[in-house]
Amino acid sequence: MNNRQVTKFAIYAIAVLCAALIKEFVITYVKKHIHEEGYLLVVIDMLVVILIFAPAFALVSKYTKKLSKAYLKTSKKVSSSKNGNLLGFIVAIIILFILFAYIRHNINVIQDLKTMMR
Repeated sequence: MNNRQVTKFAIYAIAVLCAALIKEFVITYVKKHIHEEGYLLVVIDMLVVILIFAPAFALVSKYTKKLSKAYLKTSKKVSSSKNGNLLGFIVAIIILFILFAYIRHNINVIQDLKTMMR
């Protein structure tokens, strides 16, 4: 797997995780304001998934080539070509992990780390 393919995978992974977080925000908002349970909520959830993921994948496929070139240039400035890409991907995954833990699972990673450090 060459560097460009790894970068393309990283961009897709980050886009999918971001889209999932956006969906979670929207569904949480809908659940607070719509007091319906059952089938209506299922339909709304399905529509939200379509409205968020379809444009996300279209946007990613359209701009993947441009983003990967810019990402490679920026990563090369930070460090060597492979390490820079890896570092950027790891930072993005860590941020998304913290957001997923907090938003989807009600786990405060930062507070847990502070507790462990003491």
